[in-house]
Amino acid sequence: MKITEQQKEAIFSLTCERLSTNEDNLRCVVDFSNRNENLVRTLQNEAFEEDEKGNIAYYVIKHPNGNILFYFSLKCGSLYESIRGMDSLQKARELYNSVIELKDDPELSDSDKILFDSIIERIRTGKGLIKNELAQISYTKKNQIIKELEHQSEDDLKRVGKTFAGVEIVHFCANENHRNDWSSLKTDQKMGVVIFWSFIVPKIQEVIKHIGCEYIYLFAADTTPDENLVNYYKAFLGFENTNDYGTTISLYDYGCKFMYQKTEFLTKKQMDFFDNFNRDEDAV
Repeated sequence: MKITEQQKEAIFSLTCERLSTNEDNLRCVVDFSNRNENLVRTLQNEAFEEDEKGNIAYYVIKHPNGNILFYFSLKCGSLYESIRGMDSLQKARELYNSVIELKDDPELSDSDKILFDSIIERIRTGKGLIKNELAQISYTKKNQIIKELEHQSEDDLKRVGKTFAGVEIVHFCANENHRNDWSSLKTDQKMGVVIFWSFIVPKIQEVIKHIGCEYIYLFAADTTPDENLVNYYKAFLGFENTNDYGTTISLYDYGCKFMYQKTEFLTKKQMDFFDNFNRDEDAV
C-alpha cells in the first residue's frame, strides 16, 4: 500500500540541515551515540570543520523537538571498470604506443582499424578502455592487446579503465539515544531506509540536474558472518556489490564492502518505495 498523507506529514516534519550552517549543532552532536564509536567521533570532532571547508558535506536529520536523529555525509568520487579482472592498468603512454604499433599491422581488418582508432582516442583523452570494445576486436589482435596490458607490473598499476562519475555516501549513521523520537512518528519503517529515500536520494537527484553523476556508492563496514549490513543495503536501499567496478579506498574504509547503484534508476526505485510503503493487509 502507498504511503499515507499522515505518514508523509510525519516524515517531512523532520528537517535535513547542513551541519555547519547552524552553530547550535556543535551542542546537539554531543549526545549522539552509536555502537560504531568511530562514526560518533567523526561527527563530534571532525565533521564541522570538514563541512565548513567543503571537503565532505555533512547533513543532520532533526526531529521537530531539535534532537538529531541521524547524520549522513556525501562527497564526489568516481568508479572505474576493471578489465579482465584487473582493478587497474599501468602506464597509459606505453599502452598508447603499443596499440598504435598493433594498428600498423598490414593484416589488420578494416573493422579492427576502426576499433583501434576508437581505443587510441579513449586512451589519449583519458576516457579509458571498456570491455565491449576489447570484445569486438578479432581474437588474434585481442590477445596481443591483453598481452601488452599484462606486461605491466601490478605493483605500479595506474588505472586506464573507463571511469564513471559518482557520489559517495561517506557516513550513514543513526543516533541510538533518540530512537524513541523516531518511533513516535509511527512510520512503521526503518529510520535509515526512510532517510535514504526521503532525504539522501533527493540530494543526488539535485546533483544530477547540474553535473554528470552515474553512480552512488558506499563502503559497508560489515564484520558480521551473515553480512547483515550488506544485505540491508541490498534489500532496502537497492545497492549491489558485484566485482564489475571498483574505486579508490581510504584507510578509513579498509576492509569494508564496496557497494554501488546506478543513478538512472533512483527515481523509479524511490517511487516503488513510497508506492509499497505499507504492507498490503490482504497479503498478510
